[in-house]
Amino acid sequence: MTVSFPVRSLPPLVIGEVLFDRFDDGRSVLGGAPFNVAWNLLGLGLQPTFVSAVGDDADGKRIRDRMAAWNMDLRGLQTAAGNATGTVQVTLAREQPSYEIVYPCAYDCIGLPPFADSLDQFSMLYHGSLAWRGERSRATLAHLLTDLSLPRFVDINIREPWFDRAWLPTLLSGAEYVKLNDEELGALTGLPCSTADEIFVAAARLRDEFGAAIYFVTCGSQGAYAVSGAAITFAAAPQPASMLDTVGAGDAFAAATIEGLLGELPYQQVLNRAVTFAARICGIRGATTTEASVYHSLDEEPNN
Repeated sequence: MTVSFPVRSLPPLVIGEVLFDRFDDGRSVLGGAPFNVAWNLLGLGLQPTFVSAVGDDADGKRIRDRMAAWNMDLRGLQTAAGNATGTVQVTLAREQPSYEIVYPCAYDCIGLPPFADSLDQFSMLYHGSLAWRGERSRATLAHLLTDLSLPRFVDINIREPWFDRAWLPTLLSGAEYVKLNDEELGALTGLPCSTADEIFVAAARLRDEFGAAIYFVTCGSQGAYAVSGAAITFAAAPQPASMLDTVGAGDAFAAATIEGLLGELPYQQVLNRAVTFAARICGIRGATTTEASVYHSLDEEPNN
């Protein structure tokens, strides 16, 4: 499936949660999958616009200040009166962290941004699945998807109990790209997803049910796949220089994948760069950084 993008200079639009991850050791790290994707897209040289909501509180001010310091576009960041800025308690594990996500919070109340009627100024829409748990945020996203002409990248993040399979027809139908991990693919299809053949079959099942999207499937340290029509492409995951934690690795993969797609790179190169960037994020604490070296050319390192 070939997707034609507007000119490269148009920014991606990223919608969804922003929050603070609270770690067992007392650290508080700015995060949320869509926020991490937007942050990393900026580091990779694009100019995303991020749409979310924070509370009228100290955490909300910290988020605005951090975004401003990183030169992120603040037009889409709203203040949800009467709601606290989002927080998550993170427990680390080597392959997949676990999360306790506070509900409700500000990002459950995202309203339409001021530029909702001029989406043609963007090159792609990225959104995840967690923000769909809030009625207002879900209504906002559903409204924006109506007659949407932008290519759409959907990031499935199953965070129980904040996921409902009944959302899938709206989430996935019409999406050009879908990203999820092998465990999520297995959970949604009821099929085994431990080999390339199994992943191909499972992705085909979702495509048959919801449309002909390209599926990007991450498998942690085992690498990642792109499944498109009759083809499947694989990239092995490079070993991080130093493994500190895996928080944000999937978000880094998504950001680098979007950057590669907007650059019209072939899927093999998109995957190679995405797993390289994800491995770099595993070498830092948390999901984002201001260290410029993390964002240098993703083609400079071997993929194995």
